[in-house]
Amino acid sequence: MAYQQFRPTSQNRMPRGVLNLIIINAILFITTQLANSHDLNYDITGNSTFENTLSLHHPFSPDFHFFQYITSLFMHANFSHIAFNMLGLWMFGHLLENAYGTKRFLIFYIVSGVGSSIIYQIWESIEVYRHVGGGMGIVETLQNYPPLGVLLGASGAVYGVMIGAALLFPNTEMYFMGFMGIPIKLKWLALLYGGGELLRAYQQSPGDNIAHFAHIGGMIFGFILVKIYSRDKTHFY
Repeated sequence: MAYQQFRPTSQNRMPRGVLNLIIINAILFITTQLANSHDLNYDITGNSTFENTLSLHHPFSPDFHFFQYITSLFMHANFSHIAFNMLGLWMFGHLLENAYGTKRFLIFYIVSGVGSSIIYQIWESIEVYRHVGGGMGIVETLQNYPPLGVLLGASGAVYGVMIGAALLFPNTEMYFMGFMGIPIKLKWLALLYGGGELLRAYQQSPGDNIAHFAHIGGMIFGFILVKIYSRDKTHFY
């Protein structure tokens, strides 16, 4: 049986969904920087209440709100953080949105992002319990020793979009930073980044404040969503 690679019906390099996501991220980043620079009600973490409220806290933290699963996807710590995430969103997102359409792409993006956060928080809870649980149950441990870190950024969603693009267009070549301008196929790029995140998550280097398990979680959810979407090949809306 001949293998036929799926290709998008159009090649819009900046489709509407990707563009709107980049604009929203940029607006919230600028707002966050203004809030921080004007010393507006700083909390004990050193963040303004605006940044603290919209970033994702652990469910056992008193600062947790359910809406943070969405808002945290549009928050970024610094310029390099948002710049690399938006570059990845554009590079992989336009392929996925051209294939699935704006509605399905946005659902894909949000679900991958929220799923990545949930997987990270599960891992974080297990780590807290493993280190301080003692004779207590996991719920009791988290009530007494809630994780203090906050989660913010679009990385989990972008990793989900990357694996989605790699599954649909595995042999598409890209010129990506970090590979000295050498073209690399999407399937190998996704494999390298996924393997790198697994390695760094396992090493847990001191001072590493990157949520590697969130990236892995985004890829897991992206993989699942591609499989779900592939069941309906009659339309992409």
